[in-house]
Amino acid sequence: MSTWLKLLPMELDNLGDSIEPDHPVEKNDKVVGQMSETAKKLFTLGRLLEKDASQNALDSHYCMEKAQKLEHETKAGEYAAKAQAVKLLMWIGIRDELRLWGEDVGVRSGFVVVVTKADNNDIPPFLERLFGGEL
Repeated sequence: MSTWLKLLPMELDNLGDSIEPDHPVEKNDKVVGQMSETAKKLFTLGRLLEKDASQNALDSHYCMEKAQKLEHETKAGEYAAKAQAVKLLMWIGIRDELRLWGEDVGVRSGFVVVVTKADNNDIPPFLERLFGGEL
């Protein structure tokens, strides 16, 4: 087993405050529960790994030294892959805990779990507002 997988539980336990999802509940969302503490930690770690991946990608873009550029690119790929794995674990955990298999699931501000319903309205939102609401 990889070292990262062995250390993952310890890394989750040592996280500071949880990062809250920044997307508000929308009109087509149905609130179905709250994120568990484990899901919050996985969400937070996923966001931190995404940030590290983005920072390394940016650093590689502006790096002039070939070896250092390659190191940043490699780290960016590593962090992106780990972020994807952590987020997948979070979604599996949420779906399993709340029995939401087969549903379109999202997380929203306040650590709320929602089932999202597709908006069948093909009219762009700015036109809806222009005409005073839903058409």
